[in-house]
Amino acid sequence: KKSGVLFSPAQGVYVLIPPEYRSWGTIPPDWYLEDMMRHMGREWYVSFLTAAGRHGASHHATQLFQVVVNKTVRDRDISGVRLRFYQTSAIESRATEQATSPTGVVTLATPETCLLDLAERPDAGGGLNVILEIVPELVIDQGKLVECARTRPRAVTRRCGWLLSQTHPDLSLEDLRELAAPKARNPTPLLPSSDSTGPVDPGWGVVVNTLVEGGV
Repeated sequence: KKSGVLFSPAQGVYVLIPPEYRSWGTIPPDWYLEDMMRHMGREWYVSFLTAAGRHGASHHATQLFQVVVNKTVRDRDISGVRLRFYQTSAIESRATEQATSPTGVVTLATPETCLLDLAERPDAGGGLNVILEIVPELVIDQGKLVECARTRPRAVTRRCGWLLSQTHPDLSLEDLRELAAPKARNPTPLLPSSDSTGPVDPGWGVVVNTLVEGGV
């Protein structure tokens, strides 16, 4: 470790650093996460901005690597790379796919799961305006999205529908709207942690409780 030949991302896990990455002091997380998560006994998948980038949606958080896990894992910064973990008890119901990495495979949220995760936790997506820049670049399968949305809370489905209504005017969203039940119960705040006052979008049952660039 002192000579920069290896590093330890978790207790009992040691990762060799090839010469071309010695100046980093680390290697890309997707090279070692499979081994690290197996060692820690965690189920996991890559999501949020990291998964969006893998699916072709550009963003600027290149040093941020976001992972959903079934049990708590503490965040850690390794030589400038910020590993962030988000716990959920519903990980088995989330649709994922296998993507290749230089050392094997990495478990990645499908575009539909990535979108729903962003709708569930807008803070993890850098805020609503960042998400609205990312979502248009995600290729969404309508049927798969509806199936994935069936396992999510209604509030998540409402936010997801609102995002798509702003960014994917070509999609037919009636099946998703039926799940969102916009007329049922109280409207859902677009930003969960913000003041819940603002104009209501009756089409999705959401309170637009934040300023959105571009006048959306």
